[in-house]
Amino acid sequence: MPQVNANSPTGDMRPLRWDSVAGVTGLPPNRTAVLEWGIRAALLSYMRRDPDFEIETTGEATFNREDGVRMPGRVDAAGTLRLDGSVVLRAHHGALTVPLIGVEVTTDALTIDDPADEPEPVSDRGSGDDAGDRRADRLALVRLEPVPDASDSTMVFATRLAPEADALFGYSYLPDTAFDPLRLTFAPA
Repeated sequence: MPQVNANSPTGDMRPLRWDSVAGVTGLPPNRTAVLEWGIRAALLSYMRRDPDFEIETTGEATFNREDGVRMPGRVDAAGTLRLDGSVVLRAHHGALTVPLIGVEVTTDALTIDDPADEPEPVSDRGSGDDAGDRRADRLALVRLEPVPDASDSTMVFATRLAPEADALFGYSYLPDTAFDPLRLTFAPA
């Protein structure tokens, strides 16, 4: 049951929004959500024209040529959405790759496993309890800017290429280049 604003001086009994509670800075915690993102229309149009264009998906993640990426996930207690599955788009025999692997979303950025991060060989990992549990380095792919008028079940973000991700696109896009809007739809609490 949603909390109501019992302390409202006007007697407002509407449910409290998760982002109106002092100290909450992440996404609504402990909820399942679906990410929908067109990435960047011009980029996908360019990639689709290549006869070697490949789409690889895992888990429950999907890719549709018209609408882009759709990935389900769950927001943890800290407000980070961790998405299930992956989508990898490749063109020009892999010279242009968009690796949406290990995707995480906060209110500030969409990050992925850094494709330049080379896992250590198994023999170099040691034998302790954390051997083989090394977490991949993160790469911010796009910065997020909330779009006003989101509802309790949907948030929309404007996206801009993060400065650290321009090499991923062969420097064809400058940092802060606008990408397509990103939508998060949350299951009822």
